[in-house]
Amino acid sequence: MPSNFRQEERIGNCPRLFELCEQGHLTASTRILRADNGSDVPLGTLFSSGEQRLVWSVDGEMRMVARPLTDVVPAGRKQVRRVRLASGRQVEGTDHLGLSTIDGWVPIRDLEVGTRVAIPRWVPEPANTAAMPDPEVVLLAHMIGDGSCVKRQPIRYASIDEENLAAVTAAATHFGITAVRDEYAAARVTTLRLPAPYRLTHGKRNPIAAWLDDLGLFGLRSYEKFVPEPVFALPNQKVALFLNHLWSTDGSVHWNPKGRQGRIYYASTSRRLIDDVAQLLLRLDIHGRIKVVSKSGYRDCWHLNIDGVDNQLTFIDDIGVNGARGRSAAALRTELEPITSNTNVDTVPKQVWDRVRGQLAAKGISYRDFQAAMGTRFCGATMWKHAPSRHRLEKASRILEDGDLWAVATSDLFWDRIVEISDLGEQEVYGCLVAGMPSLVAQGTFVLGLPAVCCRMV
Repeated sequence: MPSNFRQEERIGNCPRLFELCEQGHLTASTRILRADNGSDVPLGTLFSSGEQRLVWSVDGEMRMVARPLTDVVPAGRKQVRRVRLASGRQVEGTDHLGLSTIDGWVPIRDLEVGTRVAIPRWVPEPANTAAMPDPEVVLLAHMIGDGSCVKRQPIRYASIDEENLAAVTAAATHFGITAVRDEYAAARVTTLRLPAPYRLTHGKRNPIAAWLDDLGLFGLRSYEKFVPEPVFALPNQKVALFLNHLWSTDGSVHWNPKGRQGRIYYASTSRRLIDDVAQLLLRLDIHGRIKVVSKSGYRDCWHLNIDGVDNQLTFIDDIGVNGARGRSAAALRTELEPITSNTNVDTVPKQVWDRVRGQLAAKGISYRDFQAAMGTRFCGATMWKHAPSRHRLEKASRILEDGDLWAVATSDLFWDRIVEISDLGEQEVYGCLVAGMPSLVAQGTFVLGLPAVCCRMV
């Protein structure tokens, strides 16, 4: 954002044709968040299809808005860098690709480790929601988590949770299937076989197998799994149902008495699945952090952590967990209720105080009087050394009657932090042409695209 804290509009001041080569570009694998159906799609796929799609952008008031992605333009091979954030999100692009900082759009080449950049705080429902029967939502979540659908093998589901087994058994009847229970006492697990309700012949498949195949999930190993596109098109209530049952498989919800804090996370060897779940959580205003857990001789395991009292209470109240973990969630809620949330989790970059000091000087308000109005003890210049919480900045905006400060404090932006910038060598890259505001969400991060009107200039 420029100095007035509003996203820059370049429609009235578009670059000339020779400037287009200086625009940032993204790799073909970069996933772009669509606003029409809620899914994120590789940029290379959008280029191949040639279709115009709605994408999520951010407007001058720092609110999430849907804008048409009018074109994807190949730009050949260029040097690419990866920017990794503290939340675990990472975006790959050329040196000129702009990320949004508190001081405006800054190209990757000028960014440093420690710089805070904007990512979505939440994601609205897609413009075109689609229905899916509850039994399919429930069964899909359990099959992604603890199901097995390997080719030329029976479709199976394994669990030690009786409520999960009952949920899968009931959901299978939607496909006309009666689950067959197999006990494995030595392994301390129960397996449900989900056989076809009719004799299988050439061209006639198990209905669950055919359904999973249509979703692109049949035959995948655990490290290959992902959330299929139709789930992202669901209304938020159905998204919550999906996450409720998914978390009952490879999720964890418990109170850590030693650390005196709640632990809520989902684990998977599929980074794609973890990214998908993080995206779905944003639909319900829940922010997750991704960490890798490595162990010699094993595939990396990715943990999607939900930290912070407010974040965790939102998860428990709005999503919850099916089965035994649901009772753990209820117990965790009891522990969290009396805890005061940490305001340092969700802050605005401290450079925003420059605006506050400028307003104080313009209005002739002393630091002492301002801090008194804020309800804090006078501490000289110490206040300016720390990033303010959104609540604190909102209070300052009311005292100073500053609409721009209020917009920052109440925006749809979450301020993440860069932890690594690395070179990836040359790759095929593409430019994105966006109508109206030129920003879009790529890999869970706001990046600067190019207004579609600019590509028409000669």
